[in-house]
Amino acid sequence: MGASEYKYAGVSSPEAEDSVPVVPVATAVESFASEYRGGDLPTASKVGTHHNQEEDGITITWEKGEVQPSAYRDKWFAVVFVTHFFAVMGSAVAFGPAAWNKIASSDVESDGYAADEGDDYDSWGSTSESSTTSDSQGALPSKEFWFAVVATSLIAAPALSFLALTIMNRNAIGLIKCSLWFSVVLCGLAALFFMAAAPLAGIVYGIFAVCLIWYARSVQSRIPYAASNLKCGITVLKTNLGLGLVAVGSMVGLLVYCFGWVWAFVGTMQLDAMNDSTGASWSEYSENGSSDQGLSPLGGVVAFLFILSFYWTHQVFKNIVRATVSGVVGTWWFSPSEASSFCSKAVGHSLIRSTTYSLGSICFGSLIVAILQMLRNSLRRAQTDRNAGILRCIAMCILAYIERIVEYFNKWAYIYVGLYGYSYIEAGKRVINLFKTRGWQTIIADNLVNRLLGIMSLTIGLLTGICSLSASFFIEEFESKQGYMGIGFFVGFLVGLILSGIFMGLVSSSVDTIIVCYAESPKELEDSHPAIAQEMSRTWSEAWGDLCGPVIIGLGGGLGIV
Repeated sequence: MGASEYKYAGVSSPEAEDSVPVVPVATAVESFASEYRGGDLPTASKVGTHHNQEEDGITITWEKGEVQPSAYRDKWFAVVFVTHFFAVMGSAVAFGPAAWNKIASSDVESDGYAADEGDDYDSWGSTSESSTTSDSQGALPSKEFWFAVVATSLIAAPALSFLALTIMNRNAIGLIKCSLWFSVVLCGLAALFFMAAAPLAGIVYGIFAVCLIWYARSVQSRIPYAASNLKCGITVLKTNLGLGLVAVGSMVGLLVYCFGWVWAFVGTMQLDAMNDSTGASWSEYSENGSSDQGLSPLGGVVAFLFILSFYWTHQVFKNIVRATVSGVVGTWWFSPSEASSFCSKAVGHSLIRSTTYSLGSICFGSLIVAILQMLRNSLRRAQTDRNAGILRCIAMCILAYIERIVEYFNKWAYIYVGLYGYSYIEAGKRVINLFKTRGWQTIIADNLVNRLLGIMSLTIGLLTGICSLSASFFIEEFESKQGYMGIGFFVGFLVGLILSGIFMGLVSSSVDTIIVCYAESPKELEDSHPAIAQEMSRTWSEAWGDLCGPVIIGLGGGLGIV
């Protein structure tokens, strides 16, 4: 972003440091009363906004973000990603067609051999039996069936998603409470079911149910604040529906890449250099699942890179959308006039920033998660080996938790990337400061909203499946074939789950960005959206007291930030 694009009111640019001082929104410590050291449970104290103080040798501060000048950050990660992307697509064009022709010709030869065997077998009088078996399998659904099912799903899923957004906007508090207790009931039913079949699993689910009950009761006062964040996020999304086109475009681009990846992988692995001449081919390797058999050393390295490419590209496409949403929310927060239409300037500018200046930062964080995903899935496949020890299972569990932590950390880092244009490392530092000052408030609000969004996405998928199932009944030629009814429901459920997941993912990204913006710049919201600011201020006071900053609670010899 150039100097002319510093449109966030109250957020200074580096060029304006001399004229507009950067004032910390909140520092974690103003004073630490001596009576807190006496061991009694302290009361919450109001936090100052201008002073830093050192506690146990650590100074905790939190400053407003600064919009960064236009520059390519973490650019080498972007260069590597773009290079590898075109390499995969080039491999698909260069090696894919020949490989698929080779596979097709081998299939034709095998079919001819099977036909010859079939003729010999039919000569013994079994022709009628085979034809009867073929007829019993039935024909595939007609084009009319697929058209009715897919068209119904594509119409029903967006309509139900918009209806869900409206319902959540009007009944946010009630729905969040319902989603909490729904989880409790579901876990309790699982405990009762497994208690009879597998008592140990039933006990574990029972413990989870008790923990969920405690959690549901303890966060009741926080629900109105989470609901206000949810309603604010829905408002941003409805005002800038062009974000939906960005998300759909990202999904389409990812599907195109997956198609090209398959062509490139099959074509490249068919090359003689990829296979060990003394062993099995790569196709036999994939069938028997044994590692390092049939692939040459070069082939093993290339297969590793292809798998890493798949995970990496998926993460990059997903996180580009998240950073774009963060930029749009930031513009809506500070300069609402530029984020107030279907395809507003904010949508276009944020998308351009995410795919140019901030692409390297997005690729950096996505690569870390991709490596963890690949390692964990490799261990999971290796777990099928009965000779695998307990250490491998433990390593897989550890990697799974590390992956989730990194993914959770990254989703907040991309908010700072999208809002201000920070590099990945600098954005990570901002995330650490965020959780040092408002950790539990951030985590609880995020957890409550995402739980509801997940349930709503599943519900929309089921309702879309019912709609497509109803549409399949109007296809006369398949009225008597109930198997196709199941196909219609499954296609509708899948389409509904994907499309609703796109919308709910946009809402989730929007809510997370709002949490960050409200933590950093609540005053700016009062100027741009006074009604929303009043509701958020009221729910904040109900949840955390009449405080304008974080709440400091003494925990023994140190500080705990709630």
